[in-house]
Amino acid sequence: MSNRILLIGWRKRWNRSLLRFIGRRVRTSVDIEDIAQETYLRLLRTRDLRDIGNPQGYLLRVAAHVVAEWWDRRPPFEKLDEELDESFLIDERTPECELDANLTQAGLNRALENVPALTRTILLLKYRENYPCRQIARELELTERQVRRHLTRGVESLRGAMLD
Repeated sequence: MSNRILLIGWRKRWNRSLLRFIGRRVRTSVDIEDIAQETYLRLLRTRDLRDIGNPQGYLLRVAAHVVAEWWDRRPPFEKLDEELDESFLIDERTPECELDANLTQAGLNRALENVPALTRTILLLKYRENYPCRQIARELELTERQVRRHLTRGVESLRGAMLD
């Protein structure tokens, strides 16, 4: 059985989970599709896929490498031109903007109350105190991976609560 036929089966079976996996790491749908396509192309160039013991795990591992390379290739944000015409920018000190900011903060505080205590602590250390994940992990006696998982789940929970 050729790699092409095996990949067709893998795509039918695990494409949805591959797209979700990539989507958690990349935000634009165009990039998600491109990265998935690149993942399948790399697998197509593999010598023999029949020898792989955990095909889904291998598929996701290759996708993780493709995502990492995609992040490395992205150009850094360019500085804004200092002579930018700022006349179109909103004055953030207007009463309307302050009210909107206060309502957003109140909604965020309510949403934080519904997040598990450990996740809430990690979110506050990261986003209010600007602690790096390594320091949070050390202080809470967790691994960095656990800290990142709590951050991911916490942000998703807050985002969902704010959209409701």
